This record gives sequence, C-alpha cells and structure tokens, in this order.
Amino acid sequence: MKIAFFAARRIHQTYFQQVADALIQSGHSATVIWHKNLWANPRWLLNTRTPPSRVLAAIVRDHVREKQNSSKGQQRPPQYWKKFRNLKRLESRLLFYVYRHAIRRQRPDAIVIWNGLKFRQRIVKAAAESLGIRVFVMENGLLPGMTTFDPVGVNFHNSVPRDSEFFRKIESTDADTQPSALLEKPEGLPEHYVFIPFQVNTDSQVVLFSPWLKDMFALVAALRLAETSLGEQMPDIVLKTHPACDQNYDALAAELAAESARIRLLTSGDTTAIIANADAVATINSTVGIEAILTEKPALVLGQAFYDLPGLTLNATDQRSLEQALVELPGFVPDADIRNGLLHYLKNTYQIPGRWQDAAPEHIKLVADRIRQEGQACG
Repeated sequence: MKIAFFAARRIHQTYFQQVADALIQSGHSATVIWHKNLWANPRWLLNTRTPPSRVLAAIVRDHVREKQNSSKGQQRPPQYWKKFRNLKRLESRLLFYVYRHAIRRQRPDAIVIWNGLKFRQRIVKAAAESLGIRVFVMENGLLPGMTTFDPVGVNFHNSVPRDSEFFRKIESTDADTQPSALLEKPEGLPEHYVFIPFQVNTDSQVVLFSPWLKDMFALVAALRLAETSLGEQMPDIVLKTHPACDQNYDALAAELAAESARIRLLTSGDTTAIIANADAVATINSTVGIEAILTEKPALVLGQAFYDLPGLTLNATDQRSLEQALVELPGFVPDADIRNGLLHYLKNTYQIPGRWQDAAPEHIKLVADRIRQEGQACG
C-alpha cells in the first residue's frame, strides 16, 4: 500500500512527514507532497485534460463567497468580484492540472489531506478522485485531546452515522460521557439565558453549511425578528464574538444594547463558563454544539451539523422554525441514551486519541494504524 499526503501549510507538512515515517517503518510506502513549486515541473502541461467543470465551478463559487464574507470583502464593489471570479476560474483549472500530475507521478493507493473544504484542498480532492484515488481527511478533534481522521470528509460531510437509533443502542460507561464541572457564572449575565456563539463569517462551516443564515449579521437579524414576534416568550439571548474573526462588531453590540431588551452581544469572556451556566445553547454548527452535548445542555442547531440528531437536538431551518424552537428550547430534554451513545462512539471509535499539535509517538502510531486499516478496507 502506498499513501501520499498533501500539505498546504508547513505545520501540516511536518505532521504528515511524521506519520509518513511511521508508515515507512512498518513496511509501507508513503510520501508527502508539498503544494508549492509543483508547477515548476513542466510535464504537467502534457496532461491538460478537461477538468470536471461542475466540481471546479462549485469550488470557485464557494471560495468567492468566503472572500465576500470577510470584512474587507464586504467593502469591495461588484466589478471587483467579477474579475476575482474569472481569475479563480483560471487558477482552479491550472491547479487541477498541476495537482493531478503531481499525484499521478506518485501513484498512491490513497491520499491524505487536511480539512478538505478549502480552495486548494478541494481541488486536490477533485484531482485525486479523477484518477480513481481515495481521499482521506484529517482535522482538529471534536472532543478534547482527540484528532479527526475520516475516510469521507469532515464537519457535515463526515462519516458519523445520522441515525439516532444507531447511537441509542450503543452501550456506554459514565467515564465516556461525564459532563464538565460547573464553572462560576460570569458577572452581568441574565439569570436564565440561551448562549449563541458567533462563528467566523469566512469559515467553511458558515460558507458551506449554513443555508439560510449567511453571516452573523443575518443571525442577529433573525433573532431580532424573533424578539419582535415572540414578545414575552422570547428567552434572553447571550451572543459572543469569535476571537478569530476579523469583523468589528462594536457598532452591532452598541445597537443591541440600546434597542433590544432580550439580546446582548459580548466581545470577551470565558466561553466555557458561559456555556456551563446557560440554560441552553444554540449554534449554526460549531463545536460549541458538541460542548453543549457534553455538558448536557439542550441544543438548537441553526445550520447543518452532523450532531443534529432527532431526540438529541432541536433544529431551525427558517424564521418560523427558529421562533418555535426558541420557545421550546429551555424546556427541551435531550435523549440521554442518544447523547451517551454519540459521545461513546466519538471517543472510542471515530476519533483518534491525542492532539495532532503535540504529535506524541503514541499518537503518530495510532494515526498510521488507522490509515493502514482504511487503506486495506478500500483496497
């Protein structure tokens, strides 16, 4: 079995090389492809077959939306985006040819990429699949101290079953599903509230998996409409900005403070403590939803999330269902058997123990073992 790793960041190149070395030591063939300078080998020009136009068109469309969602992108004029889209169409075709040639030269049985939802990685995936090569994906862990490896994809595209009954039948132990300890409540918060974390507007979770809330401004607009519609039935809502987002929300926070009786926006604070003291949590699809499940909080999913399971969470797909869910959420009781089964599955079957950022020898061995298993399964 031969495995190729494609790296678009130095930190992933270093990590992938460690896993590749472990595979080589166990008698398998492995190599790491670094994304830069692949074009320098002119032989890719000899293999410029027509790329999958629909796939590349979707990749470009989503990439443009990602850039438009940034704080700078929101200030760009329409003519800028027309030129940008045309440039990215050309770039996507050229990268497809370059990546396809690089992968073809290595002739791997499977290729491992990171995340798989960004512009370059999606093109790598398209190039590999055009050659009939399986693509495995890695990502940060869904649970503390874990790492994700998936033979299909990550986030909403992952291979975690979507059947509540599947998890209900799993036998679990208290050690697998123990909720976090209660933390001291931050000052200034309502006695009872629903916590909703902001997500990064340019993140693939929002760009790809949030069909009706295109950014955090749309989220707030929907909540304000709900406040007007529900009146006294509207629960107190605590929002919090994401530390990695470049958007300035100071004006929005001031507007909510002046005009809303139920909704407030925090720009700082301990997210873990805010979750622990909330009556419930709502999220588009971030890992805060997993934290809510861990802490046994009722959870409302506003986008597309793999953990949105009947009986475990509520969901909202439009304004009407949002308002209905906000009324139901504080009294919603998640099914304990589904919760325990999901957490047991994530911890003991789906995730790989250890943080990839630490790359301890035991972790590297487990990753190499998982790759061998998946490679043999698809062989």
